[in-house]
Amino acid sequence: MARKRTLNEGRLTKRQVHELISSGARPRPDLSAALEPTSLQQLVHELEGDRYLVVFGELVPSLAGKGDIYAADDFRRFVRWLAKVDEDAKHGRQGSVEHWAHHSALKHRLTANIDTLVAQLRSTWTADELDFSYQSLDVVSAYVEAIGVERAQQEIYDHLVAYVGEVLRLRIQGSWEIRRDDPQPYPYLVGAKHDPTMPINVVWEQLSGLAPVNLRAAAANEVRRKRKPPGLVADATTSVRAAAPKGVLATLPADAYEVTKRWADGRPWVVIFKGDVEVVGIPCRGEAAFGRNGDLICATLSREYLFGTRRFATNSCFRYYRGRKDGRLADVRLGADQEIDGLPCLGETLVWFHPNQRVSSLHLASDRDVDGIPCASGKDLLLALNFHPNGRLAAAVLAREHVLTGRTFPRRARINFDGRGRLVSVALPEDWDIDGIPVKAGAPALAFHDNGRLRELRLARGHLVAGRHYAGGTFLRFDRDGQLIYAQP
Repeated sequence: MARKRTLNEGRLTKRQVHELISSGARPRPDLSAALEPTSLQQLVHELEGDRYLVVFGELVPSLAGKGDIYAADDFRRFVRWLAKVDEDAKHGRQGSVEHWAHHSALKHRLTANIDTLVAQLRSTWTADELDFSYQSLDVVSAYVEAIGVERAQQEIYDHLVAYVGEVLRLRIQGSWEIRRDDPQPYPYLVGAKHDPTMPINVVWEQLSGLAPVNLRAAAANEVRRKRKPPGLVADATTSVRAAAPKGVLATLPADAYEVTKRWADGRPWVVIFKGDVEVVGIPCRGEAAFGRNGDLICATLSREYLFGTRRFATNSCFRYYRGRKDGRLADVRLGADQEIDGLPCLGETLVWFHPNQRVSSLHLASDRDVDGIPCASGKDLLLALNFHPNGRLAAAVLAREHVLTGRTFPRRARINFDGRGRLVSVALPEDWDIDGIPVKAGAPALAFHDNGRLRELRLARGHLVAGRHYAGGTFLRFDRDGQLIYAQP
């Protein structure tokens, strides 16, 4: 742990450590075990006043027997962070890009969905609060702290990257790009006066849980780190020379649209249609985007239109995965309430699609039972239904109290299933008893093994588990046989 987090000004001597232990410090072998990944053989003792004493082992002779005192909150954060780092390392998620890609629903398609992601995140607040300023990142940081970093990385990782990225993009006067020569393509920002700037790094760092979330400071640090020395800055007044349109855009009259953004080679990228037009038979209006080859990427429908077997309403905004030639939709913002695959969907919300064109996510216009689960409707981002590529329900918020795996869960609980329909985790809206154990609401979510047994939870209040009393807030983990294997305050 960082030295600046210690309550003691200087590292405690062996004598001072011995005096503290002799005065009644309580050994915590469970927490000592939690520090094993640090390889420093540290021993933990609990002190009065909600503090912890960490004593170094013999592995480093110069530190052996010495120690530091930490506030309980800092120490618990560190233990949780350590477990998270260990878990990520086991699954090859040590770096920011690997971690983001594991949790991202969009991967390299994020840049095509920036506006939608930002709009969804901003729907939680007023436009004045999320105005793309550094100060607005304080509001987002407070929200992430409130819901917990575990829930944030599961549900709004892409949204955070998009919003932080837009704040950074405006700050560096840059643009989004995709790094495609990496094993995992990822989005980043380029600007004339900055080296490649990484919104992913900012969000990943702040979702570590080691310290309170501070996206504002992290974003400012990223800008400072990536600023080029004055002698290396390109001439910012240099403009892109316009190039003639290609592909389907070239089939439209030049006076039918106005170009607002261009690709680096000068080809039109974003245009505004001056009226309703048809682009190779697709009725379009308003803003649209085209690839360098002139193929249509996204636009707004000027009337109802059929994509495959799905008909979308007037003013629906659609995006393709790889352009019109590929034909697969990435997402559609609905122009009005309508049915999608038999489900009533709310207008002005986003419907996402998997590459196989099954629905990935949608918002219900009214409560409905889906796969036997009573699912809540609403425009709020967290009320979106998610589906696996095989069509099974992946996540939803309960519209009413419901029984799953022989247990009753409350209304407004967010439930998650694997691709075979088995319960994976539940985020509770209120403290709730599960198998006779009082479970704390919110994140980290209540989790289950694939055999239906409890996997992990956080206690809502002090409770006796496996013959031992644990304080409220303690994180517990169980094996597949229901045996308690880990406890973390």
